This record gives sequence, C-alpha cells and structure tokens, in this order.
Amino acid sequence: MSNEFRCDNRVAIITGAGGGLGKAYALVLAGRGAKVVVNDLGGGRHGDGSDSAPADNVVAEIKAAGGEAVANYDSVENGERIVQAALDHFGRVDIVINNAGILRDVSFHKMTDEDWELIYRVHLLGAYKVTHAAWPYLRDQHYGRVIMTTSAAGLYGNFGQANYSAMKLGLLGFANTLAVEGQKRNVHVNTIAPVAGSRLTETILSPELVAALKPEYVAPLVAYLCHESCAETGGLFEVGAGWMARLRWQRTKGAAFPLRQPLTPEAIAEKWATVCDFTDADNPATVQDSTIPVMANLKSIHKAGSEFVDPDTAIGFQFPPTEFAYTEREASLYALAVGTARDPLDPQDLQFVYENHADGFKVLPTFAVIFPFEAATQLATTKIPGLIFNPMMILQGEHYLELKRPIPTRCRLTNHVKISNIYDKGKGALVLIDANSVDENGQEIVFNQYSVFLRGIGDFGGERGPSGDIHLPPHRPPDATQSEKTGENQAMLYRLASGDFNPLHTDPSMAAIGGFDRPILHGLCSFGFACRAVLKHFAHNDPARFKSVKVRFTKHVFPGETLVTEMWKESDARIIFQCKVAERNEVVLSNAAVELFAPGEAPQAVTAQPASVTAPKPTAQPGPQPAQAPAASASKSQAIFEKIGQQVTPEMVRKVGVVYQFTVTGDEGGQYVLDLKNPPGGVRLGEDPVAECKLTASYEDLAAMASGQLNPQVAYMSGRLKISGNIMLSAKLTGVFTDT
Repeated sequence: MSNEFRCDNRVAIITGAGGGLGKAYALVLAGRGAKVVVNDLGGGRHGDGSDSAPADNVVAEIKAAGGEAVANYDSVENGERIVQAALDHFGRVDIVINNAGILRDVSFHKMTDEDWELIYRVHLLGAYKVTHAAWPYLRDQHYGRVIMTTSAAGLYGNFGQANYSAMKLGLLGFANTLAVEGQKRNVHVNTIAPVAGSRLTETILSPELVAALKPEYVAPLVAYLCHESCAETGGLFEVGAGWMARLRWQRTKGAAFPLRQPLTPEAIAEKWATVCDFTDADNPATVQDSTIPVMANLKSIHKAGSEFVDPDTAIGFQFPPTEFAYTEREASLYALAVGTARDPLDPQDLQFVYENHADGFKVLPTFAVIFPFEAATQLATTKIPGLIFNPMMILQGEHYLELKRPIPTRCRLTNHVKISNIYDKGKGALVLIDANSVDENGQEIVFNQYSVFLRGIGDFGGERGPSGDIHLPPHRPPDATQSEKTGENQAMLYRLASGDFNPLHTDPSMAAIGGFDRPILHGLCSFGFACRAVLKHFAHNDPARFKSVKVRFTKHVFPGETLVTEMWKESDARIIFQCKVAERNEVVLSNAAVELFAPGEAPQAVTAQPASVTAPKPTAQPGPQPAQAPAASASKSQAIFEKIGQQVTPEMVRKVGVVYQFTVTGDEGGQYVLDLKNPPGGVRLGEDPVAECKLTASYEDLAAMASGQLNPQVAYMSGRLKISGNIMLSAKLTGVFTDT
C-alpha cells in the first residue's frame, strides 16, 4: 500500500514480547520495517522462573518474514541492559513499549509484602527502569514514542487486585508527566488499557472469550501511536475486540464555600448534591486546569462578607421563573391607576384606556414594571443563600426600565429574575435585581432592574458601588412642568392594578409600624405619573418612542398629594426630570432620565397573540413523522431544514464535527439528520442511529428559533426544546440557524 504507515529504520523495544500482546506488537512493527528488541524473561504469569524460548520464537518468526529482530532475556528491572541491547545491535532506540506484566491476585486482607513488592517491581519499577534508560537518547534525537500499559483494574478497581490496580494506575500518572516533559522534544507518551486474551486473562475469562479477544485487535492502535505521523501525546485509550476509545478525567462543577466563614461538615452536607452533580461537568487536562476553581475560591478570602451578607454566594442567585399574562383590560386598569384619563374626553389619554380607540389601543410603557413584580417580591419570601435580612427593613432604591420593543396589547410573558449585584452602603446593603421578561417565542420584551435597600446589614466590607447623581437637572427653569393631584384612593387603585398588596399602602396600623402617620403611595405609582408627563410633553404620547427610564426614589408620597414633574430637554433623545410633592416641597423622585427613540427608530413591535393569553397553547404530541414524503406534500419543517442544508459548508463540517438528529413534532413535523461531521455534510430525511446529539421541538418553536425570535437556550430551559445524548454538543449549533 502506497499510504502504509511504515516504521523503516526505527528501533523498537517491546517488553514482555514473548507472547500475547507483546508478540502482536512485535510482529506488526517488524512487518512495517521496524527493528525490534524482543524482550521477555520467559517467566510464569506469577513472575516465577525464566525461559529464553518465548523471545527466541518471536525473533525467529520475524526473521522468517524478512524482518530484523534480536532477543533479550533480562528482567525489566534491568532496563539499562535492555536499552543497551538495542544500541549494541541497531545503534539507536526510537520506540519503547512497556508491556511486561505478571499477576499476584489475592484479596487485600490476605496480601503479603511479597505480593505487593513483586507486582511493583515488574509493572511500575520495570517501566521506570526501561524508560529512564532510553529517555536521554529519545530527547537528544528529538524523536521518541513511548507506550505505557494500564488496565481496567487500574482505572476502575477490581476485587483481589489491589497491588495490580495500584501499579497500573501509577503507570498512567507516570505517562502523563512524561508526556508533558517530552512534548517539546517530540517525545510522545501515551497509555493504553487493552482487553485481550493472554496468560494474564485466561484465569478470569472463558477459553472461548480469551480466543475471541485477539491481541491482533489491539496491536494496530499501538502501531499508530508509535508512528511518526501521530501527534497524540498524553492520551489514554481503552481498546479491545476492534473497539477503541479515548478516556479523560471528568469533574463536576462543584461547590464553592466562602473562606471568610468557618467551613463545617454540616455546610458540606448541605451542598453535597451540588458537589456530586455532573451536570455542566468539565474535563481538566492539566494541573493548571485542575486548580482554576481552587484559586478562584481562594481569592474570596480577600472579598467582603459578614454573617448576614455573602456577596459571592448571593450574587447570581436565580429566583424561580414566573408568568404574567395580560390583555387590554389589565393595561387599561394600570393606565387609570397612574392618573390617565382624568378627562375622559382627552383623545391623547383615551388610547391607553379604550380598546376600540380609532388610532388603535396602546399600552403605557411603564406598565412593564409590573410584569416581573411577583418574581421580584420573592426577595422578601425566599431563602436566599448568602443573604439574611428582615423583610420589614426593605426600602425601594432605584428603578431602571428598558423596552426592548413596543409592548404588545396582550401577551403571556415569562420573567427570569436574578440578583445581579450587592453593594455596601454602610447603613445597609443595596441589592440589584435583574428581571428579563420574554414572550412565548423567547423574544425579550422588557428589562427591569430593581434596586432595593436592606437596612441594618451594611458594613460588610463590600464594594460601595456607583455613587452620586448622574442625572442632575440643569441650572435653568424646566422646559416643561406638569402638576397632577393624586386621588385619596390612588394607592387602593394602584394596588389592584399592580398586584402590590403591601399593607403599608392600605393599613394605617402597618403604616404606623413603618413610621408613617397614614398609608403611603407606591413609589412606582409616582414613577408612572412622572413618566406619563415626559411621554406627553416630549414624545407626543407615542409609547413606541419610549426606550428607557432610570429613577431614584427619595421620599414618600401620601395619597391625595400633588405631584409636580419638572422636565429638561438635554437632546431629542434624553429628558432629565424630577418629581416633587407640592404640599411639602420635597423631591420624591430624583436622579431621573428618560431615553427616547427618534421617530421611526424604535424596534419593530411583536405581533399580538390573543389566543395565547386566554388559553394555554396546545402541546404538540411527540412522535416521529414519516422519513420520506412526496415533494408536493413536504412539511414546512422540511423547508426550514432544506435552507439549513444549503448553508452547510466544508469549514462548518470541519469545525463542528457532530451528527445531529432532529425530531420536529406536530402536523408540520418530521425527522431530519443534520450531518456536520462527514464531508461534505448536509441535511437528510430520516433517522441516524449514530447521531451524538438528539433534539426535539414543535414546528412552531423550530420556526421561532430559525427566525431568531426564540433563543434556543431559553427554549431548552423552558422545556420547549428537549435534548438527549451528548447535551454539551448542542452548544456547537450556535449560529447554525443564522440567516435561516
């Protein structure tokens, strides 16, 4: 064969080559031009006796086939003699295969020092002695291939083989270090764990199985690893009966414990499930990789924390997702609760409260603050790791709202809420809560960030966070002012519209506990009044132009008081404002600004889906669809995959290297194979039993992902996209649907 992997002029030392695996290695390498030192003491499988015949017979067989070989009968403990034999006969050494081995099987409680010592000397010490003697020659000539032989007993443990298992796993550690040290000198070191019939397995396997597990099924892998074209080093391979695979260490994501607090067995027990959870596991390949999380956690000893606040643990905590569904009714009620339509004949206000308005019903942008309200209130009711506080000590700090696109007139949303940061403000902790609200297609509609002040748990040594006012009013009269008196029952109305039933806003006795002589108005109600004023004076009441708003809550408002919103135009896109209570001349909203889109620049609105609000979306029944269909009746999902197939490139196939199986459920479904592994790649109908990653979704969700309206990660987390097989490979699909 013109492309045969040849070993001409290479010199190979193979220990234990008088039979079994070693003999198979010798015959394969010699047949490909290598000059072979056939080492074998000729002892029994327990290490007793010696005999020159096994090595001599293999040498004779090699020579009879036209190859070159020499016998060596030294014990592997005399490794320097074995290497010298190669130098004396062939002048060099290129390949070392540490294959020699014996057994002294006995249960550990009956094991003698001799049982342990003999296995050590043959397996671990022997491999050391032979490799150590050859190593200078391999390094100096900048070429070498070394094979160590471990076993399943060493990798997984086996009854009665404590000695054997220890030495076999020791060989793996030995090989891993040599691979690191030899790599720059082109000395590659790999380890195999073979399953083959030999004198070491004939006592534990049936004669039929020993005969079937031929060494010839292992030898080709060894020959490849020893070839100059093979760049592999530091690898571990299981091999037998024509099957082979690479192994690697796998580690759970683990759990980190704050070093500022005493670490106890009880704390470990509480997180034990996390310590042992292989979800999102990684595969460290180096000492440096293995210590990354250790060193990262070590830095936490220098970070802030107290018995009440542990920022490292609390930051990133995710609350359970919540849903919020609404129609024009809920949007109208909110608009009324923040002072809209005081004059029912005002055509500008009527659009926010009347679903049959001539110009179409519109939703006030600030209605979006109540979407994740239920999730955000979980701060007071959820046990949050790393955060201990009295719910009665919560104060609202700041609020940021950003509209990713105009709010639909009706929708069903899912809110994903997490703690994004914690700042030390001395008298308390300032907690930032991020809330992303997405529609049924996974499209983000709005982003809210709540800033809440937890009194009494400050001074924990944390970051102070942003300070000072960044949205200060200019030193000139306002460009616009709007004065509105709130109703005596304003809080009662807002609580119904928002779902905020905090008794501080309704119950005089609870207000007294909070230090107020009567119930106070919700801060977000005052917020709604002020934002309405900006929308009216600077955006012609067009909610599509509203981009974002940031505001700080500084003082309380009593229902019945007059809110005065003062506004300054910094540019067409930026309005600074503040809100006062006229009766007390106190600023209640400060550090506030609204960002506006220029006319026509706002994101496209999401199409409303009334049915999804009034009734749950029917669940598609899973199940494979026909693999083939006439072109005239091709499903819509097939059209999507045909377009995906057109985008497959050789570079994509080379980079991804995975076969995916898609099952699309529903009337427009089908089964498709996306081959991004075998050139030229592409898409085909049907099933592939060797697909590494399998994905199932409804046609509706597939179409949404293909058009970019549904984030695949959101779909997976919400259960709408099911993944089996090697889940991690699904990450390589990023970008496959791009431009579909």
